Amino acid sequence: MNPGLFQISIAVVYLSLACLPYARADDSPAGGRSTSRDTQAQVSPSQSIANYEQEIRKREAEHGVYDPATGEFLLSVGLVYQNDGRHEEAVDAFARALQIKRVNEGLQGIGQLLILEQLIKSNIAEADWEEVDRNYQQLLWIHKRNYDADDPRLLPVVDKVGRWKLKAYKENLLDGSAIRIIGESEKLFKNTIDILERQYGENDPRLINPLYGRALTNYQYAIEVANTPQDEFHGAGSPTRTQVICRTVPTPNGGARRICNTIRVPDPSYYATQSSNKDFALGQRLVAVGKALKQIVQIHDANPDLSKESHARALVHLGDWNLLRGKKTTAYKNYKAAYGLLADSDDHQQAIRELFGKPQNLPALRLPLPEIDEKLEEEKTTSVLASFDVSRSGRAKNVQIIESEPPDATSARRKAKKTIRGRLYRPRFEKGEPVATVGNKIRIVD
Repeated sequence: MNPGLFQISIAVVYLSLACLPYARADDSPAGGRSTSRDTQAQVSPSQSIANYEQEIRKREAEHGVYDPATGEFLLSVGLVYQNDGRHEEAVDAFARALQIKRVNEGLQGIGQLLILEQLIKSNIAEADWEEVDRNYQQLLWIHKRNYDADDPRLLPVVDKVGRWKLKAYKENLLDGSAIRIIGESEKLFKNTIDILERQYGENDPRLINPLYGRALTNYQYAIEVANTPQDEFHGAGSPTRTQVICRTVPTPNGGARRICNTIRVPDPSYYATQSSNKDFALGQRLVAVGKALKQIVQIHDANPDLSKESHARALVHLGDWNLLRGKKTTAYKNYKAAYGLLADSDDHQQAIRELFGKPQNLPALRLPLPEIDEKLEEEKTTSVLASFDVSRSGRAKNVQIIESEPPDATSARRKAKKTIRGRLYRPRFEKGEPVATVGNKIRIVD
């Protein structure tokens, strides 16, 4: 859909909402025409909805249940419900409007897009994550049916659905395989990158955000691969092979007889290839993370007009990745280059404090995700406050538990210590050089 036309459609719908209190003469509660603007303005949302529902029933009786105008009325009443916080009723109205659109314009009709966007809003308000996912998938499917694979108009929805999938993975909102969900998100970010590269080249600044998205999703994908049991990976050949087992048994006449049987036993070579395939899958994801972060730095190098702060952050994220991969010398080279970009101006002191003012747990890469109501997030049961030092090489030392809630959460206290000691940190920097930091505090919630 043309973005301008889409915005016009939104405006038309909301203008119709603004007119809802001004009911037709034969729909007024008293049955007569009101001449007072005050009386008109006092019509409640429930009265407006009743007026629209009456109009819908009338149109259905006169023109049938799939009359296009009926669908427009249903969309409007759904928006009134939504604005009034009555999302269950809004979902029902939007679903009916969507069905009418499909009957009149076909399953691929772009007229569904406005309704789907509003439907998703109410699905989120109701925390119906499976429906959110299904409607996002439908939104993406319609765009792909109407636009070519290289069409830039695909970019906003591909990016939006990719971020939703990442949010769903991180918040564990959907049933099913976590590796499938994060894999879908990774593919969508890659799709965005492919479109941008074909249209604008590999050094276009518009690639920066989707490249960060691909780096983050591949990192999460790598974690899932690492945590997947080896026996869930395919091996080469058969997991078993034949083996002949023989034994000697006595005969009735005092002699002996040798009996042999063929049985199937586990094949060690099959399990070896399972291990190799797991290592290969893990390696693919780790390489993709590094490639994306390197490309972001290259884009900044090729576009000197981009901000120094953005360039410095790209170098810091690449440095973090190198440090996680054990490439300490390269990591510190990235950090110092980032510090040097920011240190020559007083305008960047806040960025220096943010990036280098205190140790940062790695990886520190974050990506803006679709907002989800905080009240719906899972409640945490235990928390542990700990102090620790961080060496100039990024290792945690002298870990001490200060307090925990509840106080007798022995398991949580032990787990917190192990977690802090096992992490790698970007050290604090002073004048462009890494320094040790003592007395860092962190609260770990489980």
